[in-house]
Amino acid sequence: MLFIHLLNSSIKRNTRVYGPYLVATSMLVAINYIFAAISANHSLSNLSSGAVTSSLLKLGTTFILLVTAAFLLYVNNFLWQQRRHEIGLYSMLGMTSRNIGWLLILEKIYLLVISLVAGLVTGVIFEKLAFLGFNRLLQIDHLHQPWIAPWALVKTCLAISGYFIVLMLIDLLKAHRLKPASLWASTTGVPQKHGIFFSLAGCAGIIVLALAYYITLTTKPKVTAINHFMLAVTLVVVGTYLLFIAGSVLFLSFLTKRRHFYYQPRHFIAVSGMRQRMEQNGAALATICLLGSAVLVILFTVLTLYTGIHSTVKSYTPTDITIIGRQPLNGAQKKIIYQTGKAHHATVQNLTTYQATTAQVGYWQGKNFINQGSINHLTTKTSSGIVFVTTATYRRLTGQQTRLTNHQALLYSPAKQRSGKLVVDGHPYQTRALPKLSFAFNPEHSIFSPAFMVVNHLPQGVATMNVTTMNYRLTGGNTKQVAFETDLQPRLGLVNLQFTGAATITALFKELYGGMVFIGILVSLALAITTTIVIYFKQISEGYADQHRFTTMQEVGLSEAETTKSIHSQVLMVFMLPIIGAVINLFFAFPAIRQIMVQLNFYNLPAMVLIAGIITLALLFLYLIIYGLTTKVYQHIVDQD
Repeated sequence: MLFIHLLNSSIKRNTRVYGPYLVATSMLVAINYIFAAISANHSLSNLSSGAVTSSLLKLGTTFILLVTAAFLLYVNNFLWQQRRHEIGLYSMLGMTSRNIGWLLILEKIYLLVISLVAGLVTGVIFEKLAFLGFNRLLQIDHLHQPWIAPWALVKTCLAISGYFIVLMLIDLLKAHRLKPASLWASTTGVPQKHGIFFSLAGCAGIIVLALAYYITLTTKPKVTAINHFMLAVTLVVVGTYLLFIAGSVLFLSFLTKRRHFYYQPRHFIAVSGMRQRMEQNGAALATICLLGSAVLVILFTVLTLYTGIHSTVKSYTPTDITIIGRQPLNGAQKKIIYQTGKAHHATVQNLTTYQATTAQVGYWQGKNFINQGSINHLTTKTSSGIVFVTTATYRRLTGQQTRLTNHQALLYSPAKQRSGKLVVDGHPYQTRALPKLSFAFNPEHSIFSPAFMVVNHLPQGVATMNVTTMNYRLTGGNTKQVAFETDLQPRLGLVNLQFTGAATITALFKELYGGMVFIGILVSLALAITTTIVIYFKQISEGYADQHRFTTMQEVGLSEAETTKSIHSQVLMVFMLPIIGAVINLFFAFPAIRQIMVQLNFYNLPAMVLIAGIITLALLFLYLIIYGLTTKVYQHIVDQD
């Protein structure tokens, strides 16, 4: 009973710490359950993209478990710092190590039970809503989810309980090594002396970040683009920590050595205060910056993919159906098209056939296109492709009465516009850029959406393909359209690369990208919860530290108004640094993400800019709300005697 009384008394005294902690932990438990429950849904295997969606959900589940582990370790360390004086006092009053151990074990069990009960109840309630959202994003109607997933409950309980057992062992080890007498030593901030390695770390942070930004700015739409981006992400993580922990302190130390600048009232207080804050909070601020960056990049990427489905489908097939083959469709195949359409109550329209070369992959060296041949010969240098069509075909399909000489060409290049004198496969052309081309498409569904070059005659020695396009009218929803296309393809005896239906591929992309959006939103929510708690606890830490600073600054002659203004401006500056860093990281990540989007046949740059702007403004707004709410707690602590 004594232990329970002490525990309840401690939690009541520290409500401002335990309350947000339990709310955040419960929400993370709920997110873990939602991921586990949806991942266990067997009807996902019925989707055409079921294997990929299940893999993404498993990846998201693993990531959320890692975020939860990092969150619990961080918060547990903060809770220990808050309670170590209390534990030390118990020891000095005669409580044995065994009793303290039982108290810590009881505390962890208490927090675990509350977190699991609240989190699982919340998860069960909102999991159905989350699944409806998941279903809506995928735009399908044959997925079903039970109200409660027993295995997901067991899995979540085991994972969270395992984390709390680890935290319990950590606390028991700390309690065993605790020396009560050391708790009463002065804890006021003293400027630290930094050696050569600290200076090197600060310089390395700048260099590593500059290298990461250089990689993102120079990334090209090649097979290695994602690898380059992941390398840049790793460098940004390392560089951000080094810059916040060491680089910022070095810069402020540099300002202290500029006597004419430093020894002025407004600069002296601000610089010295900021230096002490950065020494104490550098790692936490870097963490907030990286969490904010992750939220921005994840939401920006998945929302861009999902909103760009229509334009991506258009790059695969500009009409309702596109068919390619070595030979044009024969009379029997055309008859099958009309018969199948009639069976599905579809009216086939605008059936058109033309000839073009197969996509020739390669890469550009200035104005010279190096042709590597078919897609089977691509290398790490490969960055684009070209399809040739004749002027006669261009006039027939577009209605444009264009005349060209043998050394002239029209070029439609969606990834990057090119014009002027170009050399393609050793042949010089005076080229005029086309802003759009109604029949351009990606014949092999590759990551290199080809440019279309209009010339008088197709190049000799290059393989050709016959392209048949058509539209159809069919009353009913997307399900009936997919059924028609799915029925037509095997009747024509065509493999997937030869037959592309707009409705079928739209449904596939909505399943794939919809799953990515769902995972991205839940992951971003988990990261946002973690970020909020980190900010909240840093505000509490700053509040307790600034209690002493208020007294000291008033003792040296500053008025209460001047003291309040100085400290609040420092706190605002410190907590605005992470969000500014996050926005900068997104700004430099944008070019690399765009090149990856180009590989996925998305070229709408204005849409990408709009999405990035909306997400950034939304995060800034939420960040300022969080800062404003947590500042009230900070102000309450500082105002205490």
